[in-house]
Amino acid sequence: MVLEIFNALLDPIVFVFQTLEENINTSAPMGILLLGVITGLRHALEADHIAAVSMLIASDKKNKLRRAPILGALWGLGHTASLFVAGLIVLILAINIPEKVSNTLEFGVGVMLVYLAITTLTGFNIGKFVRGLLHHDKIHSHPHSHKEYDIIHTHEHNHYHYEKEHQHGHKALLVGMIHGLAGSGALMLIVLSTIDSIPFGLAYITIFGAGLILGMMALSTIVGLPFAKAKRSAKLNFVLKYAAGVTTLMIGSWLMYELGVVEQIFL
Repeated sequence: MVLEIFNALLDPIVFVFQTLEENINTSAPMGILLLGVITGLRHALEADHIAAVSMLIASDKKNKLRRAPILGALWGLGHTASLFVAGLIVLILAINIPEKVSNTLEFGVGVMLVYLAITTLTGFNIGKFVRGLLHHDKIHSHPHSHKEYDIIHTHEHNHYHYEKEHQHGHKALLVGMIHGLAGSGALMLIVLSTIDSIPFGLAYITIFGAGLILGMMALSTIVGLPFAKAKRSAKLNFVLKYAAGVTTLMIGSWLMYELGVVEQIFL
């Protein structure tokens, strides 16, 4: 139901991209590369991609409007990196990625979306939790002396300031890479059906990635706008965060149910 609503909202935009793709002359190399850009832009509009990036933006603690396009670009870069490696293997070995492998990776995307949604909704940080377990003994005492008063005293000191959590782009990059692995099967079928040159095949994936990065940067900026506007209203920010989290949770759960129960990919 959620995916149907998502797709219905995006249908007009997707239709424009599909119309452009159908009217591109792919008999020439430039036409194929142009198709790669357009396909990359359209690829950014998939529901699970939007859900993942919305979670990255919702859980980011810095300036959401400024950080949103950066997170989108990092997601796209990770996605492209996975496709590039998978494409290199496929083009060199001239093999197809088995549907079972592709479906299993897609199931992994569902698991990842559920994880992102739960951690965003609960505020749980696994990195913080692990560091707390590993470095619980890092609290120690420092002696200080005050000669003028002939007093020596100690106070506890902790080198791990969890409240000052660093916000890096590793998470966005990793999420993009997982998405890239899951989506590699369908893309490789397109590449192999039209391209028999390894350098040109890799050029196609690169240009596809460029379109994907641009599309996700634009999309992330749009997603970040309401969060940026809501930063002064705790209630509105709460509503946006939980609406995005619940939606992502439903999309991830649906993917897992569809692949694991309906299609029974593990049987």
